[in-house]
Amino acid sequence: MSKGRVTDDATAAPEIRQISQSDTLYPERLLTVLGKKAPAMLYLQGNVDLLNLNGIGFCGSRKSSRKGIDTVRDCAEQTAVTGLAVVSGNAAGIDFEAHYHSLAAGGATMLVLPEGINHFRIKRALAPVWNWARTLVISQFNPDDVWKGYRAMARNQIIIGLSKAMIVIEASEKGGTMNASMETIKHDMPLYVAEYRDMSVHARGNKKVLELGGRRLARSRSTGRANMKNIFADIERDSAISSRQDQMGLL
Repeated sequence: MSKGRVTDDATAAPEIRQISQSDTLYPERLLTVLGKKAPAMLYLQGNVDLLNLNGIGFCGSRKSSRKGIDTVRDCAEQTAVTGLAVVSGNAAGIDFEAHYHSLAAGGATMLVLPEGINHFRIKRALAPVWNWARTLVISQFNPDDVWKGYRAMARNQIIIGLSKAMIVIEASEKGGTMNASMETIKHDMPLYVAEYRDMSVHARGNKKVLELGGRRLARSRSTGRANMKNIFADIERDSAISSRQDQMGLL
């Protein structure tokens, strides 16, 4: 399902690279998904080959419940061992757990920043699993731009654009996760929503996203883990279509 080769040779922090839409490194998928809203510039630090990997986006609350943490760990691990990249926003809570457990499982992850890349620091809790060979930090903002709410919302577009599917782990009824969910639906991308027995406290927005068109991500009775087979099938199908279109010169 994935493209490109990811090595496991951790090195010192690489230099920051700046690429424009005319650069061959610029992800074609961003242009396809976002169109005129695709950022003119991207700032990258890490393994730029990860831009060639198919990815799954993860979003959720900064104040995640124990159930949410267990769920994102399960999904991130399954994503990693399948050879797909985890794409998320480097925030506390669900984002952090997604990045952490992908790396811990030997997978790759892309951290999309809501601020300029000069502000990026590896979180202390991520340091034990950090590997620059399997990590890419991405920002669309000027390097010294500080965090702003509207930048966090804009950053969601990049997560969507770099992903083949999105998973909502825990959403409140308002905020960044709900914004990411709505934007994913607008782009007609596969959107999966973790379904819990009780969503009345930490995942009230999950029910709303399901009503808006999100697809259920439930636990498999046979394995006891999140049933991600439909997500992987969607990505496989999308990749096959893209490959045929590329061969025909349609992309």
